[in-house]
Amino acid sequence: MKDLKGRTAILTGASKGIGVYVARALAKQGMNLVLAARSASALEEVRKSVERLGVRAIAVPTDVGDRSALESLVERSRSEFGAIDVLVNNAGIELIMTYHKLQPEEIEEIVRVNLVAPMHLTWLVLPGMLERGQGHIVNMSSLAGKAGPACNESYGATKAGLIGFTQSLRGTYRRHGVSASVVCPGFVVQEGMYAKTKEEFGLEAPRRLGVSKPEAVASGVIRAIKKELPEVIVNPGLIRLLLAVAAMSPGLGEWIGERSGVNASFQKLAELRENQRVESEQDAGDSGTAQS
Repeated sequence: MKDLKGRTAILTGASKGIGVYVARALAKQGMNLVLAARSASALEEVRKSVERLGVRAIAVPTDVGDRSALESLVERSRSEFGAIDVLVNNAGIELIMTYHKLQPEEIEEIVRVNLVAPMHLTWLVLPGMLERGQGHIVNMSSLAGKAGPACNESYGATKAGLIGFTQSLRGTYRRHGVSASVVCPGFVVQEGMYAKTKEEFGLEAPRRLGVSKPEAVASGVIRAIKKELPEVIVNPGLIRLLLAVAAMSPGLGEWIGERSGVNASFQKLAELRENQRVESEQDAGDSGTAQS
Protein backbone atom coordinates (compact mmCIF):
# COMPACT_ATOMS: atom_id res chain seq x y z
CA MET A 1 0.00 0.00 0.00
CA LYS A 2 2.31 2.70 -1.29
CA ASP A 3 -0.05 5.68 -1.21
CA LEU A 4 -1.53 6.28 2.25
CA LYS A 5 -2.94 9.76 1.71
CA GLY A 6 -6.66 9.96 2.42
CA ARG A 7 -6.83 6.45 3.82
CA THR A 8 -7.91 5.54 7.35
CA ALA A 9 -6.01 3.77 10.11
CA ILE A 10 -7.00 2.48 13.53
CA LEU A 11 -4.17 2.82 16.04
CA THR A 12 -4.37 1.27 19.51
CA GLY A 13 -2.20 2.40 22.39
CA ALA A 14 -2.29 5.87 20.84
CA SER A 15 -2.35 8.02 23.98
CA LYS A 16 1.28 7.74 25.08
CA GLY A 17 4.71 6.30 24.41
CA ILE A 18 5.54 4.97 20.98
CA GLY A 19 1.88 5.23 19.97
CA VAL A 20 2.08 9.03 19.85
CA TYR A 21 5.01 8.87 17.44
CA VAL A 22 3.23 6.32 15.25
CA ALA A 23 0.13 8.55 15.18
CA ARG A 24 2.17 11.50 13.97
CA ALA A 25 3.99 9.43 11.38
CA LEU A 26 0.71 8.14 9.95
CA ALA A 27 -0.75 11.65 9.94
CA LYS A 28 2.30 12.96 8.06
CA GLN A 29 1.47 10.41 5.37
CA GLY A 30 -1.97 12.02 5.09
CA MET A 31 -3.89 9.25 6.85
CA ASN A 32 -7.08 9.90 8.80
CA LEU A 33 -6.85 8.33 12.23
CA VAL A 34 -8.99 6.50 14.75
CA LEU A 35 -7.03 6.79 17.99
CA ALA A 36 -7.76 4.24 20.69
CA ALA A 37 -6.49 3.98 24.28
CA ARG A 38 -7.90 3.99 27.81
CA SER A 39 -7.00 7.56 28.78
CA ALA A 40 -9.59 9.89 27.27
CA SER A 41 -7.78 13.11 28.19
CA ALA A 42 -4.38 12.01 26.86
CA LEU A 43 -6.03 10.64 23.73
CA GLU A 44 -7.71 13.97 23.08
CA GLU A 45 -4.35 15.75 23.23
CA VAL A 46 -2.93 13.39 20.62
CA ARG A 47 -6.01 13.90 18.45
CA LYS A 48 -5.50 17.67 18.50
CA SER A 49 -1.81 17.33 17.66
CA VAL A 50 -2.35 15.11 14.62
CA GLU A 51 -5.22 17.22 13.29
CA ARG A 52 -2.79 20.13 13.18
CA LEU A 53 -0.99 18.10 10.52
CA GLY A 54 -4.00 18.44 8.25
CA VAL A 55 -5.85 15.15 8.69
CA ARG A 56 -9.09 14.11 10.36
CA ALA A 57 -8.83 12.19 13.61
CA ILE A 58 -11.21 10.91 16.26
CA ALA A 59 -10.41 9.77 19.78
CA VAL A 60 -12.22 6.64 20.95
CA PRO A 61 -11.48 5.73 24.60
CA THR A 62 -11.08 1.96 24.52
CA ASP A 63 -9.98 -0.83 26.82
CA VAL A 64 -8.55 -3.28 24.30
CA GLY A 65 -8.90 -6.06 26.84
CA ASP A 66 -12.68 -5.73 26.56
CA ARG A 67 -14.03 -7.50 23.46
CA SER A 68 -17.23 -5.45 23.35
CA ALA A 69 -15.13 -2.27 23.46
CA LEU A 70 -13.19 -3.45 20.39
CA GLU A 71 -16.46 -4.07 18.57
CA SER A 72 -17.63 -0.57 19.43
CA LEU A 73 -14.28 0.84 18.24
CA VAL A 74 -14.68 -0.74 14.81
CA GLU A 75 -18.32 0.32 14.53
CA ARG A 76 -17.40 3.92 15.39
CA SER A 77 -14.54 3.85 12.88
CA ARG A 78 -16.80 2.68 10.09
CA SER A 79 -19.51 5.20 10.91
CA GLU A 80 -16.99 8.07 10.82
CA PHE A 81 -14.75 7.07 7.92
CA GLY A 82 -16.26 4.11 6.14
CA ALA A 83 -13.40 1.87 5.06
CA ILE A 84 -10.62 0.87 7.46
CA ASP A 85 -7.46 0.56 5.39
CA VAL A 86 -4.81 0.00 8.07
CA LEU A 87 -4.88 -1.44 11.58
CA VAL A 88 -1.89 -0.89 13.87
CA ASN A 89 -2.07 -3.12 16.94
CA ASN A 90 0.27 -1.13 19.15
CA ALA A 91 -1.29 -1.38 22.64
CA GLY A 92 0.66 -3.55 25.04
CA ILE A 93 1.60 -4.05 28.68
CA GLU A 94 4.48 -5.75 30.48
CA LEU A 95 5.28 -6.86 33.99
CA ILE A 96 8.85 -8.06 34.37
CA MET A 97 8.98 -10.31 37.41
CA THR A 98 10.09 -13.82 38.27
CA TYR A 99 7.36 -15.87 36.63
CA HIS A 100 6.14 -17.88 39.62
CA LYS A 101 5.72 -14.63 41.58
CA LEU A 102 3.14 -13.26 39.16
CA GLN A 103 -0.54 -13.58 40.01
CA PRO A 104 -2.65 -15.70 37.62
CA GLU A 105 -4.83 -12.69 36.79
CA GLU A 106 -1.70 -10.70 35.83
CA ILE A 107 -0.64 -13.40 33.38
CA GLU A 108 -4.14 -13.48 31.90
CA GLU A 109 -4.26 -9.71 31.50
CA ILE A 110 -0.95 -9.59 29.64
CA VAL A 111 -2.11 -12.31 27.26
CA ARG A 112 -5.52 -10.67 26.79
CA VAL A 113 -4.12 -7.19 26.03
CA ASN A 114 -0.99 -8.13 24.09
CA LEU A 115 -2.23 -11.06 22.02
CA VAL A 116 -5.96 -11.78 22.23
CA ALA A 117 -6.94 -8.13 21.61
CA PRO A 118 -4.87 -7.78 18.40
CA MET A 119 -6.21 -11.09 17.13
CA HIS A 120 -9.82 -10.13 17.80
CA LEU A 121 -9.46 -6.62 16.39
CA THR A 122 -7.87 -8.07 13.26
CA TRP A 123 -10.78 -10.52 12.97
CA LEU A 124 -13.19 -7.58 13.11
CA VAL A 125 -11.55 -5.52 10.35
CA LEU A 126 -10.62 -8.34 7.97
CA PRO A 127 -14.03 -8.83 6.29
CA GLY A 128 -14.14 -5.21 5.12
CA MET A 129 -10.56 -5.35 3.87
CA LEU A 130 -11.24 -8.56 1.97
CA GLU A 131 -14.41 -7.10 0.44
CA ARG A 132 -12.35 -4.19 -0.96
CA GLY A 133 -9.38 -6.39 -1.84
CA GLN A 134 -6.89 -4.27 0.09
CA GLY A 135 -5.72 -3.55 3.62
CA HIS A 136 -2.75 -3.85 5.91
CA ILE A 137 -2.35 -4.96 9.53
CA VAL A 138 0.70 -4.02 11.60
CA ASN A 139 1.39 -5.90 14.82
CA MET A 140 3.81 -4.30 17.28
CA SER A 141 5.95 -7.09 18.67
CA SER A 142 9.38 -6.83 20.31
CA LEU A 143 12.83 -8.37 20.23
CA ALA A 144 11.54 -10.19 23.33
CA GLY A 145 9.38 -12.14 20.90
CA LYS A 146 12.43 -13.19 18.90
CA ALA A 147 14.59 -14.21 21.85
CA GLY A 148 12.77 -14.11 25.19
CA PRO A 149 14.94 -12.74 28.01
CA ALA A 150 14.81 -13.81 31.64
CA CYS A 151 11.83 -12.85 33.82
CA ASN A 152 9.78 -11.93 30.76
CA GLU A 153 7.83 -15.12 30.09
CA SER A 154 4.33 -13.66 29.68
CA TYR A 155 5.40 -10.65 27.64
CA GLY A 156 7.84 -12.65 25.50
CA ALA A 157 5.22 -15.32 24.82
CA THR A 158 2.64 -12.78 23.64
CA LYS A 159 5.16 -10.98 21.43
CA ALA A 160 6.31 -14.26 19.92
CA GLY A 161 2.64 -15.06 19.34
CA LEU A 162 2.23 -11.82 17.36
CA ILE A 163 5.11 -12.83 15.10
CA GLY A 164 3.51 -16.20 14.35
CA PHE A 165 0.09 -14.57 13.96
CA THR A 166 1.48 -12.13 11.40
CA GLN A 167 3.21 -14.87 9.43
CA SER A 168 -0.02 -16.84 9.19
CA LEU A 169 -2.03 -13.78 8.17
CA ARG A 170 0.37 -13.18 5.30
CA GLY A 171 0.15 -16.79 4.19
CA THR A 172 -3.64 -16.70 4.21
CA TYR A 173 -4.57 -13.27 2.89
CA ARG A 174 -1.81 -11.76 0.73
CA ARG A 175 -3.23 -13.45 -2.33
CA HIS A 176 -6.46 -11.56 -1.65
CA GLY A 177 -4.80 -8.15 -1.42
CA VAL A 178 -4.64 -7.94 2.37
CA SER A 179 -1.26 -8.12 4.05
CA ALA A 180 0.36 -7.90 7.46
CA SER A 181 3.67 -6.88 9.01
CA VAL A 182 5.27 -7.28 12.40
CA VAL A 183 7.51 -4.58 13.88
CA CYS A 184 10.05 -5.64 16.50
CA PRO A 185 11.66 -2.81 18.48
CA GLY A 186 14.46 -3.40 20.96
CA PHE A 187 15.20 -0.99 23.78
CA VAL A 188 13.56 2.36 22.94
CA VAL A 189 14.73 5.58 24.62
CA GLN A 190 12.60 8.62 25.50
CA GLU A 191 9.28 6.78 25.31
CA GLY A 192 7.84 3.34 25.95
CA MET A 193 8.47 0.55 28.42
CA TYR A 194 12.27 0.71 28.52
CA ALA A 195 12.28 4.49 28.94
CA LYS A 196 9.81 4.20 31.82
CA THR A 197 11.92 1.52 33.47
CA LYS A 198 15.08 3.57 33.08
CA GLU A 199 13.40 6.59 34.64
CA GLU A 200 11.97 4.60 37.54
CA PHE A 201 14.93 2.38 38.41
CA GLY A 202 17.92 3.92 36.61
CA LEU A 203 18.72 0.72 34.70
CA GLU A 204 20.54 1.01 31.38
CA ALA A 205 20.22 -1.30 28.38
CA PRO A 206 23.22 -3.58 27.74
CA ARG A 207 25.63 -1.61 25.58
CA ARG A 208 26.11 -4.46 23.12
CA LEU A 209 22.42 -4.41 22.22
CA GLY A 210 22.05 -0.67 21.69
CA VAL A 211 18.96 1.54 21.84
CA SER A 212 16.60 3.12 19.31
CA LYS A 213 14.59 6.31 19.22
CA PRO A 214 10.78 6.20 19.07
CA GLU A 215 10.90 8.01 15.73
CA ALA A 216 12.74 4.99 14.31
CA VAL A 217 9.95 2.68 15.45
CA ALA A 218 7.31 4.93 13.87
CA SER A 219 9.34 5.06 10.67
CA GLY A 220 9.50 1.26 10.74
CA VAL A 221 5.69 1.08 10.85
CA ILE A 222 5.40 3.32 7.77
CA ARG A 223 8.08 1.36 5.92
CA ALA A 224 6.35 -1.93 6.75
CA ILE A 225 3.06 -0.71 5.27
CA LYS A 226 4.39 1.03 2.16
CA LYS A 227 6.89 -1.71 1.25
CA GLU A 228 4.64 -4.55 2.42
CA LEU A 229 7.41 -6.03 4.55
CA PRO A 230 6.89 -9.21 6.57
CA GLU A 231 9.06 -8.03 9.48
CA VAL A 232 10.90 -4.89 10.57
CA ILE A 233 13.52 -5.10 13.33
CA VAL A 234 14.17 -1.69 14.89
CA ASN A 235 17.51 -1.85 16.63
CA PRO A 236 21.03 -0.71 15.77
CA GLY A 237 24.15 -2.84 15.70
CA LEU A 238 24.56 -6.57 15.13
CA ILE A 239 21.21 -7.74 16.49
CA ARG A 240 20.11 -9.27 13.17
CA LEU A 241 23.27 -11.34 12.97
CA LEU A 242 22.90 -12.41 16.60
CA LEU A 243 19.29 -13.43 16.03
CA ALA A 244 20.29 -15.41 12.93
CA VAL A 245 23.00 -17.21 14.90
CA ALA A 246 20.54 -17.96 17.71
CA ALA A 247 18.02 -19.37 15.21
CA MET A 248 20.63 -21.72 13.77
CA SER A 249 22.01 -22.70 17.16
CA PRO A 250 19.64 -22.20 20.14
CA GLY A 251 22.36 -23.25 22.57
CA LEU A 252 24.70 -20.61 21.20
CA GLY A 253 21.82 -18.13 21.36
CA GLU A 254 21.45 -18.82 25.08
CA TRP A 255 25.16 -18.28 25.57
CA ILE A 256 24.99 -14.97 23.72
CA GLY A 257 22.02 -13.92 25.87
CA GLU A 258 24.04 -14.52 29.01
CA ARG A 259 27.21 -12.88 27.71
CA SER A 260 25.38 -9.82 26.40
CA GLY A 261 24.09 -8.99 29.85
CA VAL A 262 20.44 -8.93 28.77
CA ASN A 263 19.34 -11.70 31.15
CA ALA A 264 21.18 -10.08 34.05
CA SER A 265 19.48 -6.75 33.29
CA PHE A 266 16.00 -8.27 33.32
CA GLN A 267 16.74 -10.31 36.44
CA LYS A 268 17.83 -7.14 38.22
CA LEU A 269 14.69 -5.33 37.12
CA ALA A 270 12.54 -8.24 38.31
CA GLU A 271 14.24 -8.11 41.70
CA LEU A 272 13.60 -4.37 42.00
CA ARG A 273 9.94 -4.72 41.06
CA GLU A 274 9.43 -7.63 43.43
CA ASN A 275 10.95 -5.62 46.28
CA GLN A 276 8.73 -2.71 45.32
CA ARG A 277 5.68 -4.95 45.50
CA VAL A 278 6.64 -6.31 48.91
CA GLU A 279 7.14 -2.78 50.25
CA SER A 280 3.79 -1.70 48.84
CA GLU A 281 2.03 -4.67 50.47
CA GLN A 282 3.73 -3.94 53.78
CA ASP A 283 2.69 -0.28 53.61
CA ALA A 284 -0.88 -1.33 52.89
CA GLY A 285 -0.81 -3.74 55.81
CA ASP A 286 0.60 -1.12 58.17
CA SER A 287 -2.06 1.34 57.04
CA GLY A 288 -4.81 -1.19 57.68
CA THR A 289 -3.43 -1.98 61.12
CA ALA A 290 -3.26 1.71 62.02
CA GLN A 291 -6.87 2.28 60.93
CA SER A 292 -8.15 -0.66 62.93
